[in-house]
Amino acid sequence: MILIPIGTKAQLVKMAPVILAMKKQLVPFHFVLTGQHSETMNDLIIAFGLPQPDYTLVQVSEANTSLKLLKWLCIIVKRHLFINSEITKHHYQVCLVHGDTLSTLVCALIARRYKIKVAHIEAGLRSFNYFHPFPEELVRVIVSKMSQIHFYAGAWAGNNLKKYKNKKTIDIKYNTLIDSVKFALSQKAKDFKFNIPNKFVIVSIHRFENLSNPERLDFIIDQVLELQKKINVLFVLHPATREKLNTLKKASVLTDNGISLIPRLDYIDFLALLNKSVFIITDGGSNQEECAYLKKPCLLMRKVTERVEGLDDTVVLAKYDSTIISEFIHKYISNEENKLMPNGILDVDSPSDIIASYVKGIISE
Repeated sequence: MILIPIGTKAQLVKMAPVILAMKKQLVPFHFVLTGQHSETMNDLIIAFGLPQPDYTLVQVSEANTSLKLLKWLCIIVKRHLFINSEITKHHYQVCLVHGDTLSTLVCALIARRYKIKVAHIEAGLRSFNYFHPFPEELVRVIVSKMSQIHFYAGAWAGNNLKKYKNKKTIDIKYNTLIDSVKFALSQKAKDFKFNIPNKFVIVSIHRFENLSNPERLDFIIDQVLELQKKINVLFVLHPATREKLNTLKKASVLTDNGISLIPRLDYIDFLALLNKSVFIITDGGSNQEECAYLKKPCLLMRKVTERVEGLDDTVVLAKYDSTIISEFIHKYISNEENKLMPNGILDVDSPSDIIASYVKGIISE
């Protein structure tokens, strides 16, 4: 039996095709939610046609503030590390953890606590700076040390894992997100409940490193306000972003200047919106990868990134440098040829199938 714990929306998007591949290959598994995120999770489960979770580790509301996240962390550690967990009722051979969230770290610790093999999906990504992004970079390094199996995408990530000589490493060539993108493009998006201008850009900011730094957040908001003078902006309200903007009374500043605040969308709808946009400004690593696969211009609002996808093409690292930001905006607003390109790099073998086949072999031993 395989344990697949998922905590955040981004994890669910990337692990959905893995769950579907496991189901198709008849690999027995339990799909479990950690409780870190709750908002839109069920919408994603329905959109991808996933089975309902077998159980949830912690039943709490959306951990969209630092205080709520700390509360969730304390509860999950207390209930599943220090006393007999629900996990002990089942005979799991492998725990598939994904990415660099606190759920990734906690579930790897829980698995090791109960002597379950840890397999890390999206292994080998590094920014080589513990503080950018924080705590994600630290989580990745710790989870790499705890994992017995690494599923990595491409030579660059694989090279970062060479020092773990006693680990099993499997190259899945591409991130599982490429399977999610292919799935989303094959589906029909719903009608949007907000007005979509003929020409617009998307802004999606949600990472701790941006929301927790007032000076940096003010800089980003100032850049977005300047951008609105040139083109319509649709600003995505992630739960943590909405909470921060409301607390700082910044939401009204954005709307008073004509910026549209839109809800966080399910994955299929978001890809459809990305399709229609001129470009996206984001701090999300998943968005970086999506744009690399789709050849969509992307301004990554971060100082460094642990990913290499798209950096030599249409993805630009902003580095909080107003000159870099200005040059990117000028280049792509003046370019009318920015369209989604759902071909080429999407026509590859499924990394999710590779993962499912490998773990199927483990439980057959």
